[in-house]
Amino acid sequence: MKLDKKKQQPQQNPKNNTKSSKQQVVQKLPDDMESEIRDCFNFYDPQRSGHINRQSLRSILGNFAFINKTVKDIEEEIHDVVDEQRDSFSLKDVMHLIQRRWFENKGRDEEMDEIFDLFVKKDRKIGLAEIKNVFGQYLDIQISESDILEFISDASKGKDAMTKDDLASKMNYI
Repeated sequence: MKLDKKKQQPQQNPKNNTKSSKQQVVQKLPDDMESEIRDCFNFYDPQRSGHINRQSLRSILGNFAFINKTVKDIEEEIHDVVDEQRDSFSLKDVMHLIQRRWFENKGRDEEMDEIFDLFVKKDRKIGLAEIKNVFGQYLDIQISESDILEFISDASKGKDAMTKDDLASKMNYI
């Protein structure tokens, strides 16, 4: 894959199938996600050396694009991106691993499916009752029905329930 800098869209390059081609990032993570990754990296690097160890890297990856993945799965991804065996990783390495998983290996799609399935129980749409149920069951957040309905209406363009695509768009996944 090559990145067309003008359009920020991936282009196919069939000649380039080496590990170095896997290292090219074709899309940028959302700013808020990058900020969260940076904060997490800094948590594991309190001396601000600019590097973290392998265990810290796995912890960060497990909280972002590698949710529900085994240590073996995570290590395979690390090996695919980082050619040599090492125990020190920079923020750039972390970002690259998460971007690769998020965009090239369907991490974003898997996470969206998990979020959607958390809300949806019957008709494959998310309405007021589904959001209230999830908030009541998993979160200790008080939010008014009018705020929830406003969120739904905004995401679904005036309808009273959201589809998976509505939710993904509202969350900037697509």
